[in-house]
Amino acid sequence: MLKRIRGIHPLFYMPLAFLAFPVLGVFFFDYPTWTLGITFLFLLSYLFLTHFEENILTNLCWIFMLLYVVYMTIYVDGGMMWFTFYFNSLLVFRFQDNYASFRFLAYDLAMLFMTIAGVSLADDLSSQVMIFLVPVVNYGILVYWMDDRKNEIQRKAIMEKNSTINLLLAENERNRIGRDLHDTLGHVFAAMTLKTELALKQLEKGKYDLVKKELEELNQTSRSSMHDVRNIVNNLKFRTVSEEIEHLNEFFAMTDIDYQLQNDLNVEAMAPLMQSSIGMILRELSNNVIKHSQAQTCRIHLFENQEKLVMTITDDGVGFDDLTGNELKSIRDRLLLVKGDVEILSQVKPTMIQVSISSKEN
Repeated sequence: MLKRIRGIHPLFYMPLAFLAFPVLGVFFFDYPTWTLGITFLFLLSYLFLTHFEENILTNLCWIFMLLYVVYMTIYVDGGMMWFTFYFNSLLVFRFQDNYASFRFLAYDLAMLFMTIAGVSLADDLSSQVMIFLVPVVNYGILVYWMDDRKNEIQRKAIMEKNSTINLLLAENERNRIGRDLHDTLGHVFAAMTLKTELALKQLEKGKYDLVKKELEELNQTSRSSMHDVRNIVNNLKFRTVSEEIEHLNEFFAMTDIDYQLQNDLNVEAMAPLMQSSIGMILRELSNNVIKHSQAQTCRIHLFENQEKLVMTITDDGVGFDDLTGNELKSIRDRLLLVKGDVEILSQVKPTMIQVSISSKEN
């Protein structure tokens, strides 16, 4: 019980200070003495609602509190109508009720009854205005808090979704790095082992020219592997789409490929996840063109079409043979995170690949 009390937000205790009014009213404003008893029961009911889980007594306490405020407002002091604010924090933050819940409807009914009765019994215009002011203020607070709670729930849902996406992205990257390291270094170390064994055998036979040849090839393999590892590490760094485009411009400039890129996207307005995904996909597809396509020309176009971000890459290289459905698997894995798809529009002469990502979802 003590642990639960510590978990109650101070917001729920602040209204208790106003219970001083019906208590002092007995001594200074001719409130009936017996109202001290029902005021105490009101206090107990309020504490019960704030500290205990919902059970059969919850709605009974709720009804009693409403009846207390209605009675005190009509028969004792019209100012007690302001005690309806006690229910606001309970509705929104304690029970998180919606507008159609039993407690909310009971609250509405009590407020309506007090307003009608108060206007009927009021002696002057100022009192009638005050009676109308109470529900206006209370419902204004309720609507504001309800909207704020809804926004907070949406923010938490988005944060949880982003957290899940980040975990999936990290897992996807870990798997990709594992594949890259295996593909890049696995056969390299095997080849280096064979070459060193062969060099040792040639050394034992005194064939120094062959030993020199093996060592030179070993040195070349080592340098090539170092370059590949640097590329893998470089691929781990986050770049914006603009930075990735600059990198591609420099990369293609070192090749003999006639390369053009047209960017019609507003990349600065994109979320980091979208920028990262587009950048990595653009990088991987470009690397495929440079390393495997044997192309002479390459054209890349980034644009938006019907709430989709579209990326097309066209080249005149060797293209694809028979399609098995397993092509571009790593690209498809990346697109799972941003609800996109990749399609091979043309297999060869030209080879055309199109990537589409929903801008509405992201």
